[in-house]
Amino acid sequence: MSNQAQFLNLPAHVVSDILSRLPPKTIIQCKSVCKSWLSLLSESEFTNLHLLRSPPCLIINNLDYHPSDLNCFSLVEFEDQPDHHDFQYVAGTKIKAPKGCVVENGATATMVGSINGLICLNEFDHKHDAVYLWNPIIRESITLPMPEGVRSYPNIVSYGFGSSSETRKYKVVRIFQELEKKTRRILKSNCDVYTLGEETESWRRIGHAPFLYNSCRPHGVFLNGNLHWLIGDQAGSELISCFDLETELFSPFPAPPELSKDFNLACLGLFAGCLSLCDNTSDYEIVIWVMKEYGITKLWTKEIVIDKEPADLVGPSFEVVRVFKVFEDGNILLLWRDDILLSYDSRRQILHQSGVHKLIKKIDDQMNEDGYPCIEVMEYVPTFLSLESFGIQMMESIN
Repeated sequence: MSNQAQFLNLPAHVVSDILSRLPPKTIIQCKSVCKSWLSLLSESEFTNLHLLRSPPCLIINNLDYHPSDLNCFSLVEFEDQPDHHDFQYVAGTKIKAPKGCVVENGATATMVGSINGLICLNEFDHKHDAVYLWNPIIRESITLPMPEGVRSYPNIVSYGFGSSSETRKYKVVRIFQELEKKTRRILKSNCDVYTLGEETESWRRIGHAPFLYNSCRPHGVFLNGNLHWLIGDQAGSELISCFDLETELFSPFPAPPELSKDFNLACLGLFAGCLSLCDNTSDYEIVIWVMKEYGITKLWTKEIVIDKEPADLVGPSFEVVRVFKVFEDGNILLLWRDDILLSYDSRRQILHQSGVHKLIKKIDDQMNEDGYPCIEVMEYVPTFLSLESFGIQMMESIN
């Protein structure tokens, strides 16, 4: 018996164990080997096993406007070791936005969040506001029903995507606030939730969304079954709005104590699995606050203060800085504005432009050599989780 025949005759659980360790692109090719492998690789047991072993990577959304190449997404793998880290573009993984997501006339498709390989996208302009759930690895996507509330000035719309802590349901949360133009007084403030796999396949009105949100800040940050937004109260204080995806209730807790109440350039994110806040208000330094123990106390620690001078960024900037990856060797990857990737070496305390930026410029073959692409970056775990497993009827696939 040939080696190939022997391998094909191995027990299913052994084959599943071996194939789950392969890169996603190779696994997709394995589906074409034979019918038994196609069936095996489509089972939920294999999907769950692969998800446990799937190493995270970076997914990059190119927001630059190219008529022939709108909203292209690319995967960049990284090696993360205690003594070094490195990046590598995954050839053949330049992915178009999902079918039905037509970006034109100034509309932009942005990434709301990613859970277990599913990505929530929000495509919007002054006329419409569309939401998609998408698995870019297997090219499956669904278009959520059009929500109520027009996204137009001065109204505020903010989204969040995550999963509930106990029932593990995937939920998209939408906050809509209608404001009076002159006073910016809140006239209407609603929270709606879409639950993936619910029979109604529609948005549910949860009720009133408390606090005042900011459309210029990123979407809600998911951690520990909750979504978090940096918001303001009527007294002008900065707070964190926490939405429990299980109970579907809001609760506030304080932002870091030194955060300016009058004006700040702060942004929520994750720092090594902890809720964090990156503050770029100062002309001379970037301050990263971390909530190391997420619980009742919710205490903030000033974790890192970064000197801007080595990167020639001293002075007024009016730009938000986002933390989106902390490596084991102590390096921190940050995104300045939407086009400059920075790396901070916490051991040597030096801020400089990240080496991954040259890789991104190489990926974007249509970009001007003198500029940087306008991008979104998010940590992403490739998975074969199918939207069909949620009983979705209006699935779109380009497999």
